Amino acid sequence: MTLEVLRERNPDENSRAYSYWALRRNIMLLRLEPGSVLNEAELSEQLGMSRTPIREALILLRNEGLVDILPQRGSKVSRISLSHVREGYFMRRILESAIVRELAGTLSPAQLKQIRDNMDLQTKELHQVSKSISDLFFELDNELHYLFYKFSHKERIWDSVHGLCSHYDRVRYLDTLANETEQALILEQHENLYYYLMMGIPGDVNIETFYTDHLGRWLKGFRRIYTTYSKYFCD
Repeated sequence: MTLEVLRERNPDENSRAYSYWALRRNIMLLRLEPGSVLNEAELSEQLGMSRTPIREALILLRNEGLVDILPQRGSKVSRISLSHVREGYFMRRILESAIVRELAGTLSPAQLKQIRDNMDLQTKELHQVSKSISDLFFELDNELHYLFYKFSHKERIWDSVHGLCSHYDRVRYLDTLANETEQALILEQHENLYYYLMMGIPGDVNIETFYTDHLGRWLKGFRRIYTTYSKYFCD
């Protein structure tokens, strides 16, 4: 079990927050595979901290459904629950289509610039990685959607979505692996969203249908996802 850790701990970041970030990122990007055992002593050594903040981070991850803590038997990464995936997909597409409808045509130049800056980073990343799958693009994608909640003053809802959609997000990542989903197509839909937010939603665009497709691209290739990674699922 080897963690991929891409940054040092920030000066104002305590050990629990840092270990939570590192463990969650490795789980979401499948560096720690569903069903794998989490050894606190090994994690403590790799992250350079005591076992107490590791244990606290594991409890936080358990609350998000990403870790199973077994009495007297330690912890392991949770397998992906199909019912949790369906629930997360439902939540995201219903909430975000309503949020985008509310925001469209109302954002300030400063807010639009934040969105544009994020999307420019997405574009730069795809140009740099060529045909390979980009983990950074996946993370920038999530940051973009977070901005929609932030600008609509619904950041607490995002905090709930962030936790409740963890199984859905892992399936989205599996889609890029199993089906080699072209991230440039996702970026193109982000470009459309940007202009809807800038000027309003065109009369011939059904934003609910748009969001169902945008957040549900993984459904088209789910058969391959499930057959290729069947050991990752629990129901």
